[in-house]
This record gives sequence, C-alpha cells and structure tokens, in this order.
Amino acid sequence: MRRRPLAPLLAVGVLLLATRALGFSHLRFPAQIPMRDGKSLAADIYLPAVGGRWPAILIQTPYDKRQFWAVFSTDVGEDPLLKSPEYAFVVLDWRGFFASAGAAVAGADRGHDGYDAVEWIAAQSWCTGAVGSWGASALGKVQFDTAAAGPPHLVACVPIVAHAAELYELYFPGGVYFHNRNEFVASHFGSSSFVRQHPLKDAAWEAAERSGPQPEAMHVPMLHISGWYDHETAASMSVAAAIRERGGEGARGRQWLLVGPWTHSGASTAPPQQGELSYPAAHQEATREAKAFFDFYLRGVANGWEERPFLRTFRINEDRWVESDAWPAAPVRTQRLFLTAAGGLDAQAPADSGSALTFLANPANPVPTLWGAIIVENNGNHQGPGDLAAIESRPDVLTFTTPPLPRPLPIEGRPTVTVWLACDAKDTDVAVRLSQVTPDGRSLLLVDGIRRASLRDSFSQRQLLAPGVAVRVPVELPPVAVTIPAGHALRVSVAPSNYDRFDVNLQDGSSFSDEPGATATLATVTILLDAQHPSYLDLPVVEETRVRARLRPR
Repeated sequence: MRRRPLAPLLAVGVLLLATRALGFSHLRFPAQIPMRDGKSLAADIYLPAVGGRWPAILIQTPYDKRQFWAVFSTDVGEDPLLKSPEYAFVVLDWRGFFASAGAAVAGADRGHDGYDAVEWIAAQSWCTGAVGSWGASALGKVQFDTAAAGPPHLVACVPIVAHAAELYELYFPGGVYFHNRNEFVASHFGSSSFVRQHPLKDAAWEAAERSGPQPEAMHVPMLHISGWYDHETAASMSVAAAIRERGGEGARGRQWLLVGPWTHSGASTAPPQQGELSYPAAHQEATREAKAFFDFYLRGVANGWEERPFLRTFRINEDRWVESDAWPAAPVRTQRLFLTAAGGLDAQAPADSGSALTFLANPANPVPTLWGAIIVENNGNHQGPGDLAAIESRPDVLTFTTPPLPRPLPIEGRPTVTVWLACDAKDTDVAVRLSQVTPDGRSLLLVDGIRRASLRDSFSQRQLLAPGVAVRVPVELPPVAVTIPAGHALRVSVAPSNYDRFDVNLQDGSSFSDEPGATATLATVTILLDAQHPSYLDLPVVEETRVRARLRPR
C-alpha cells in the first residue's frame, strides 16, 4: 500500500470548500463491499438525508476515500452534481490502497472489482438499481476498466481527463520522458520499470495499448470531460471519438465530449480560476453537464440529452461554447507563419541564405516549466495558463512574435512548429510554447510541446545528430480552441528544455537525465531560418465569415 498525500490530480475537496456557499449534505455510512475472491473493499456510502431510494454514483479512488468527507458530509459547497439530493454516492478505496489495503492480491483486475461494486450497490435497498460512475484522472481511467467488464447495472459513466489504454505518447510526448507526470504515477502505482525499459515506441507499447480496454468492449453511454490546459486532451478526445464510432451496443453513437478551459485538477468541478486566468463563463459547467447527463440516464428526466451534438468546446477569449459533431468544430485552413531572424512571425517565406539564431543548451541549467500541463506543482512550476515573460528573457529561449493583430485570429485544432536546426552534440530537444501576448506585455501560455531531435522521424528508431548537419524537427502541439483578440499578438518560443514538465536531455545520446553513465553535455544549437531551411508555425485557423468582436481581454 502507498500512503501518499493527495496531489493536484484530485482537488475536489479543496475546490468545493473554496466555494463557501450553503449546499446539501449527505449522511455517511461506512461499508465493506464483497468481491468475488472473498476479499472486501472499504467504501463510504453517502445517502440523502431524507428517506427513499436513489440512483447511485460510484467513485473509485486510489487517493483515500476520506478526501470526500468534506464534499458530501458538510453544507459547504454548491456543486450541482456532488451536492444533489437526488443521488446516492459510493466512494470506494481501490484494492491495495488506504482502507482497502488488506484486500491486496497480485494480479487483481480493477475491472472485476468495479463490476462487483456496481452489482452490490444495485442490490441495496436504498438504490433504484441504476448505477453510474464519475471521477477524474485515475478515477476516470478505472471507469473504462469497469465498463469493459460489463456489469449489468452500470448505466452511464463520466470519465474526466482520462484515457482508456496505456499509450506511448502519454509517457513520452514527442519522444521525451514526461517527468512531472511519470514520476507522480510511479510514486503511486509503481509503473516506472516498464516505462523506463521502453523509451522507444516498440512492440511492448503496442501490446500495452492492445491489452487496455478497447472501444468495442464499451456498452454504456459516456460523457467524456477534458480541458485545454490538461496534459492528455488529445487522448481524451480520441477515446471519446473511438467509442462513439466503434463501441458496442449501447455505447456506439452515445458518447459525448465536453472540453473547457480547464487544467488536470480543475476539470472535475470547474472553478472559474485556472492558473493565472479566470473563466467565469465555464464555472461549474463540467458538473452541471454531468448532472444533466446522469439525470437523463439514471433518473429518466426528459431533458433532451440525446439530441445534443457529440462535441461541446469552449473557445478561449470568446467565452462561449461551440457545439458540433466533429473536431475542429468549424472548417479550418492552415496558415503558415515563418520564424524570422528578427524575432518575428511572417507570412512571407524567407528568401535569403544563412539566416539563423544560436543559443547554448546547458542541461545543468534547464528552462523551467513555470506554467503548463503538469500534475504536481513544485519548484515554482504551476498548472494551467500563466505569464511566461520571466523565462523568455533567458539567452536559451528564442521568441518569435507577430505584430499586434489587426483583427481577431480564431485558432482551432493542433498547431505544429517545424524547426530546422544544427547542433554540435549527439542530441538535443526542441521545446516549443505557443502564447498570447497582451498589450501590457504578458505572454500567456496557450499550449506547449516538445520533440527529441534524435526521434525526429520516428519514435521507434533513434538517429543521433551529426555535428553541424541540418535536420528538420517537427513539434506537434496539443489541441486548442482560442481566438487571439485584435491588438494582441501571437508568440512562439523555442528552447532546449521545459523542466520538470519534461525530462532534461543530457545531449549525450542517453534516454534519461538520471541514466547510469550519462553525462551532461553542453550543446551549441543553431536554429536555421533561411530559404533552404525555413522554420515555421502551421496554424489551424477557423474560416468564419464573421469572428465575434466581443472578446474579453486577458
């Protein structure tokens, strides 16, 4: 058993306590839920304070069920779902964790545990027999395991900022070890051995993906919730689309996706404050939508849920929700902006030869994350959007900025930055950030990404750099939906690191910064910007006849 303090992965209690408004309280009843192997898992049952029978919502957590005491047992908070008197809630400690530590057995199947919990709940005298599931991150992933096991009384699921199968890209985005997330996961779940043994996308990763819950195994409606400032937005969007297209009976065509301006910890209850910015138009939208979804499927409320489009996304700066059946939600065209030696972003391709900018990449002094899609906030690094100005003055951070925009620029999709570089070391990383520059000089992070230069062509085969030889390194950024207001600017920054979101490249050909025998190596990196080697940003720009003029400045 691992008794770790609750990290930002689950901030439900803290966020609700911060609300400070009267809400409905439930009565708590401790329980032991029997499993098929004769063991029992510890749970807290929260029933409305009035007699009756209710549909139940199961929450399975590896982070200690006691974290929910203040959520359900006090009058503090106004969460539309979690404070609803129309539902019973069951919070269960995972097998082997906290109060369920005594049930630990090797090779236990969490899907089977979820199955047994659902069926036990449905048989209780206080339950109508209709059971749903809800939760974020690990509490979301376990819902896919449970749904794949097929408990007959599981009616609907709300996985939040969650993925179904284990993907190489979640552990090595751009081929770089996701240090902040992976170290957190390893400390709680002990998965570091496999991950570190496979830094390349090999057959073992393909097998891991196949062994996870598959879309065809899902047979219930789901509302998938994600955030533009989360680290696995693309994975959440992908699994929702896959189950919608290939899910089993009951799931196919009955999946919905909500993406708001939220971080990993901020998506479940959706408070207005996310990082340094506030989004009142998205306040509690995730939990309101979850309640409407459960009302339809668990309580039979005729609210027209199934008439909704598949996708509902929040467009940052316009403070509005966009509904559609496809992503991107509107037709887009690719707008290419070239990085210039003067630090600009220009629609005109370079015509000269020899233009370049150079910096020294020192693994002993990495560029800090500051703001970004991380889980654990430490060493001055924070989740979500914030001002990057403090790091943009470093000599190893190159910035490329448009002039103030004459009109709003709507972006929707996955931007890509392609960098040509030459390096005198065996390897280096290209860490890219896309930000919005406000008239008062703040550089507010939108999305960030990275690519290992030695994995520039394939994540399955390493090609070390030859000194002075130019190579092309593409960096795909996460999905985003934002409109840059007129008078603001768009900025791309290029650096050799983004720590501790991503591991530091020692630039000696090693895969990890703590690899035995690895040596930190200085590297002179030259970013090429000429006609033969143009570096550029590809933006997915929305083709709208009229972009909304009412934008809220940041």
